[in-house]
Amino acid sequence: MMWILLKFIASSAILYLLFHLFLGKEKSFLLNRWVLIFIIPCAMLIPFLSLPVFLPQEVPVQSTYIKLVQNPEIYRTNPEPSPQNFSLLHLLITVYLLVFLFLLVKKLKALSNLITWTQERSFRRIKGAFLVLSADVHTPFSFGKYIFMHPSDYSETNEKTAMIIEHELVHIREKHHLDLILMEFLTVICWFNPIVYLVKKAMVLNHEYLADQKVQHTTQAIAYKKLLFELTVRTQQVAWTISMASSSLKNRLIMMNKPLTKKTMQLRIFSFSLLSLLIIAGFSLQINARQSLSTKAKTGQSGWEQSGETASQPMAQGGMAAYYNYIATELEYPLEARRKGIEGAVEVQFIVEKDGSLSNIKAIKGIGFGCDEEAERVIKNGPAFHPGKQRGRPVRVQMVLPILFGLNQSNPDKLPSGEITVEGVEQRNGQLIVDASYSDGLWKGTVRDPLGYPLPGATIVTEDPYLGTVTDINGQFSFKIAQSVPLTISFVGYESVKLLGK
Repeated sequence: MMWILLKFIASSAILYLLFHLFLGKEKSFLLNRWVLIFIIPCAMLIPFLSLPVFLPQEVPVQSTYIKLVQNPEIYRTNPEPSPQNFSLLHLLITVYLLVFLFLLVKKLKALSNLITWTQERSFRRIKGAFLVLSADVHTPFSFGKYIFMHPSDYSETNEKTAMIIEHELVHIREKHHLDLILMEFLTVICWFNPIVYLVKKAMVLNHEYLADQKVQHTTQAIAYKKLLFELTVRTQQVAWTISMASSSLKNRLIMMNKPLTKKTMQLRIFSFSLLSLLIIAGFSLQINARQSLSTKAKTGQSGWEQSGETASQPMAQGGMAAYYNYIATELEYPLEARRKGIEGAVEVQFIVEKDGSLSNIKAIKGIGFGCDEEAERVIKNGPAFHPGKQRGRPVRVQMVLPILFGLNQSNPDKLPSGEITVEGVEQRNGQLIVDASYSDGLWKGTVRDPLGYPLPGATIVTEDPYLGTVTDINGQFSFKIAQSVPLTISFVGYESVKLLGK
């Protein structure tokens, strides 16, 4: 979850930075409006986008060590989250919800006050809107179809009044209040993301650019600028509303005086669009290793064989027998576990790296009372491995070592003695999921991992005759063979599956 939040904040920051660099100072106001509306929603979706890119990689070796079979159910058990991680996650969620509820109540209360304000005060109709005059209004603003003004600012024959009303009517006709409603709720939902507030500020400023541009065509520029300066001195922004003097006067005056250069604006729009697409694609790329096998045609069917040097599996330095003896000798049965009669299997998972070192050592199935930690400790302090190889090149291989903790008869100290047994090490990630059917002399299907993701490069072979093929980039395969010939489907690190025809 933390990674998703960081990705959301980072992507929103980069998209906003691109907007600020390429579009923020251009007179592409209509485009800017839609860009600002979609920056945060787009950034929220980016962490969940996935564009798979498959890179060729040598086929890692498949281990053939002895498999622990005493209790198959232990392979399906997931490690429980630690109490510390659970407590931290619970605390973060609690803090988020408290702030969320506080902001939501505050925003809804402000909205309710505005609605009550429109219902309790008299208004007059003007040009498709409703004008509300109130002594509580410091500077003119609009909300929905309502324009709020101080009575001293209103005069039917006054030029300033005409400019104010025309300005606010632009906001009403363009429905700018809908943009603000969206941003108000986004600031409540994403209160932890500082970029949301910057986007909201830029959106309000862009609304004023749009209104200023429209009003300039119907009024005197100097008189309008003087009016903006006068209103800015007594600015008091109200939530959910669009105020004529709510934004930076300096920026608005610069934008009103800036000449329109279409070529420069088009170049900046193109640069922003291109870089934004690249950023979204970059955050969404999911690099996967696509396993490749050598294939060659044979009598119109898919003949298959491995080429190059013979694959070799990871091997502990000094041999596996010596390694198992080291584990059984060095590992101490925890006293607390002996006192409470605890026994069972601890499964330690680790990765044999390309240089033979061991990484990611952790107990994925344990019995507690110090046994899990003791098993991890001994493997961490143990000898390195000779790496697994495929076609003479080292590959990373994930392994699982089951260690059995058993108790014998009592000693003179009245505690049972501990006995450590190492059954063997294996490579295991679960069983493949295969959806396949046979029709018109052809097997067709899809191979997926235990989580349901397609597996490209999975091997489909027969023993007699020795033929085979591999799945494509979508994990799909088709194989022309008699239905009576069994197929073996395998992928390194997973339990193989057999298809038996009738």
